[in-house]
Amino acid sequence: RVEGDIVVGEVVYSGAYEGPPGCVHGGFIAAGFDEVLGFAQSLSGNPGMTGRLEVSYRSPTPLGRPVRYEGRIDRIEGRKIFATATLLHDDRLCAEAQALFISMKPEVFQRLMRDRQNPSP
Repeated sequence: RVEGDIVVGEVVYSGAYEGPPGCVHGGFIAAGFDEVLGFAQSLSGNPGMTGRLEVSYRSPTPLGRPVRYEGRIDRIEGRKIFATATLLHDDRLCAEAQALFISMKPEVFQRLMRDRQNPSP
């Protein structure tokens, strides 16, 4: 959901997402950041694709407990959209991320949409 200029994603990860004992695997945390940051960058009005995603893990992310992703756009430079996010359990910072998205030229977006509707055999 959107709260002002922040995209919020709340989740409780089950045991299927376990990495270290009792903790969420970092790959799923990275995927969560990509989703939240992708949604945040889309608020710029220019569809973009992930160019770079950097995750810093700060403390273990617990399984079976509510966690909260918060993502926002930092700045836009031409076709580059820079965004950051945090992952929190209560007030504890579990991880943070920085991302670069590249907005697509309209003709590329249209081609991707057309290809999705008419996949090659």
